[in-house]
Amino acid sequence: MSEEIEALGREIRRRRQALGMTLPALAEATGITPNYIGAIELGRRDPGLSAVLKLARGLRVTPGELLGMPELSPDAIEAAKLVSRLPAAVRAPLTKTLRAIAAWDGRRA
Repeated sequence: MSEEIEALGREIRRRRQALGMTLPALAEATGITPNYIGAIELGRRDPGLSAVLKLARGLRVTPGELLGMPELSPDAIEAAKLVSRLPAAVRAPLTKTLRAIAAWDGRRA
């Protein structure tokens, strides 16, 4: 399997163990068989979207967290949507300005 699938499996196992859950307990919480979850954790199975959604619910996290994506605030999502609607001629300098502000704020900390 791919490196990404193996990383997903490791993350699922890490989160399950951090919650003190056994494979049967996670299986019961998700409706997925323990064998299938175990195969995902070992990177031997590539779970579909429905399985990822069920696993995220069972582990009490967002699907994005399982996939290694940062959780964005509602304000960040709205800002991204607004910026994406702008013409490229406006979007490029705005993005450059935002990067400069983020770099400046990082140096202040």
